[in-house]
Amino acid sequence: MSTLVVEPCGGIAGDMFLAALCALGNPRFGIEELRGLARELVPGEAQLELTRVKRGGLAAAHLSVRSGEAHAHRNLAQLTELLAASSLPPRALERARGALVALAQAEARVHGVGVEEVHFHEVGAVDTLIDLGGAALALERLGVTRLLASEPLLGEGSVECAHGILPVPVPAVSALLEGRRVVRGGGFERTTPTGAAILAAWTEELRPGTSLVAGPVGYGAGTREASEGPPNLLRVELCPAPADGRDGEESGGERWTRVWELAVNLDDMTPQDIGFALGELREAGALEAWAVPVQMKKDRPGVVLCALCRDAARQSLERAVFRTTSTLGLRWTVCERRELARRTIEVELDGFTIRVKVRGDDPGPADYAPEYDDLVRAARLLGVSPWVLRRRAIEASMP
Repeated sequence: MSTLVVEPCGGIAGDMFLAALCALGNPRFGIEELRGLARELVPGEAQLELTRVKRGGLAAAHLSVRSGEAHAHRNLAQLTELLAASSLPPRALERARGALVALAQAEARVHGVGVEEVHFHEVGAVDTLIDLGGAALALERLGVTRLLASEPLLGEGSVECAHGILPVPVPAVSALLEGRRVVRGGGFERTTPTGAAILAAWTEELRPGTSLVAGPVGYGAGTREASEGPPNLLRVELCPAPADGRDGEESGGERWTRVWELAVNLDDMTPQDIGFALGELREAGALEAWAVPVQMKKDRPGVVLCALCRDAARQSLERAVFRTTSTLGLRWTVCERRELARRTIEVELDGFTIRVKVRGDDPGPADYAPEYDDLVRAARLLGVSPWVLRRRAIEASMP
């Protein structure tokens, strides 16, 4: 598995990031894979073209995503539904959804509206969907388990958008990159909201002295040629894991992977508010979230709110914690996790479709787990107990 180093030395936008990934020249991902995903997500709504250009004397790839002006604006729920209906692998779907949520939350925050009211019109719903879905697919195909990013060049001046003329960086970019090191200047808008969402949701900051194995490099070009400052380029480097690393190592249907555990102590919130915060953590991309009762200072009962997530979801979870709880801080611990192979199949019982999760490559009876919500829905209408349907669903699932 690999680490991707992202260097937004000339800025970052969704199309620049995708172009840079294509420019790596890896046979596992290119423009044809991207076109195939675009046809799945928005049939007939977009045309993609990858060309070779020069920016500041350097050869780079430029991606053009052309979509009709008449297509409807889409909100977060509609975009995530399109992603969920695609063939994106689970981790790619998680990544794409995490960046979309981060972008929607930033837009909602700066415009003072609810997340459900945000419509993706400034960057274009079609463009956003292809940029984030395509980039997430590329990272999965390239085996990227970690992303490190240097300081992005934000730009300067102003830009005209659906809300009128806004200063650069636009408010959503400032909200997304709050707390990160950035570089000002560059003559025009260098970092777009979609580019900032990629950095915020998927990457860790690249620290001086980080040791990596050098790998192939790709350059993605923005459309505009820079008259001042660095060339309008984004550079990515695909660094293979060192020989002693085992993140993503697979053997016998099992995989080692790195996850992060979040923990935050709370002693002044109601059970209802704790439950709401847990739900928001799951919505923000947590693999799982839970609360543990503890005794805190002044002998007050409290809870430790915990969650597991991958690298891509860390900042989304942080925003969810600070938005929904009273805490002043949180803790992160890196963990190694061993994961069994798993898949989901469907069986038919008396006219109802029941999803069944199957664990491992050589499953026994205990490795089949029918989806409880499906069992309850069918049991209520059939007038039987869920455990009766559970036994039947397991029997129907086994070869």
